[in-house]
Amino acid sequence: MGRSGLRAETAQGTAYDAPSSVLLLQLLGELGPGNQYLIVDRLDAPDTGHYMQVYRETDGTFAVEYREGAADQHFEAVAVDLRQVHEVLTAWAADAPGWRDAFDWRHWPADG
Repeated sequence: MGRSGLRAETAQGTAYDAPSSVLLLQLLGELGPGNQYLIVDRLDAPDTGHYMQVYRETDGTFAVEYREGAADQHFEAVAVDLRQVHEVLTAWAADAPGWRDAFDWRHWPADG
């Protein structure tokens, strides 16, 4: 069952309202050349700029970003495991506690 208040959008511009965990796993698995990123927006946030984005690098790793409103609340991490990326994305989507613990997040863009 999908969470209302969320919208997933692919690099190709296809959008899905209230995406389910199964759909998110499918969309992550389809990332690659020509369809390199997936963005999940939190439409029910009190202000704009609340999203998580997953970008599939050419080497197969994932650049995972999340933003919570203001530009200084934008973070990124690198991951290699699709299942782990999916777990973090779905935990973030469900607003579950502890999802930040899976990765070593750093401010984006990197300072300096």
